[in-house]
This record gives sequence, structure tokens and C-alpha cells, in this order.
Amino acid sequence: MNPCDCIDNLSKFEKYITPMSDITVNDFTYLQQYADFISKEEFWNDVILQLNKDLNKEFAINIPHSDLKGERAAELVVNALMKYLPSITPELSEVLYRIDVSEQQVNGFKELPTDIYYRCLGELIVKRIVLKVITRKMYSGKKIE
Repeated sequence: MNPCDCIDNLSKFEKYITPMSDITVNDFTYLQQYADFISKEEFWNDVILQLNKDLNKEFAINIPHSDLKGERAAELVVNALMKYLPSITPELSEVLYRIDVSEQQVNGFKELPTDIYYRCLGELIVKRIVLKVITRKMYSGKKIE
């Protein structure tokens, strides 16, 4: 693919890109702009594959594929992360770096009760992974069906 093709592809996908700063914790409405993606089980499979890759553990997050559609899938992934993240607390900063969640974003949650902290962290991670998967699809030249 030559660079011009990437620019052409970018214009087709611009409507799908939302900066992290525009995303509010505890709110899945940002997913509505990705309706072309989130309605497909394949998209959520890609999200879970990327998440497990970034967590450096093959089955860290394991959700039945039949449940992976729409905003409900995001909620299921966040709930699974809420249970998993406390077990990796010692290496959490390394994992967040790998996922590309900034310390600045996480610092705002540090004063929260533990369960709410992991909930907010799980949501930030899912939002970032969703953007990663969409961006990868955008630059891979795959069509949005």
C-alpha cells in the first residue's frame, strides 16, 4: 500500500476516530459511533485478542463468543477486567504503558475506592483497545462491512 492509499483510507475512517480525551468514564455511548463495528462478534473477538496480547496472557479475558455484540460486550469485557486487574497490580504500570493508557488518566482514579478504581481502569482500557482495533482495521485496508 502506498502512502496515498493510507490518506484515502483515513478519510473513509475519520468518523470512527475519537480522541481519548473526548471519552468519559462510566459511559459507553462513545461506542454508538462505532456501530458498524460493535455489532459484529468478529470485532469483539479482535478486541479480546488485542487485550490478551497487551495483558501478556492468552486467556486473561475469556468471554463466550455468543455474548460479544454491541455495548453489552463492552460491559462484559470491563467486568472481566475488574476481576483480573487486581491480580496484576505489581505489573499494572507496565501493562498500562503497553496498552497506551497514560499515567495522567489513571492518576485521577487513585483516590477512589478499590472496586471503583478497577472499574474505571477497566473502562479506560477497553476504550483504548477499541480505538487500537479500529485504527488497525483502518490502516490494514480492510473494508468496513
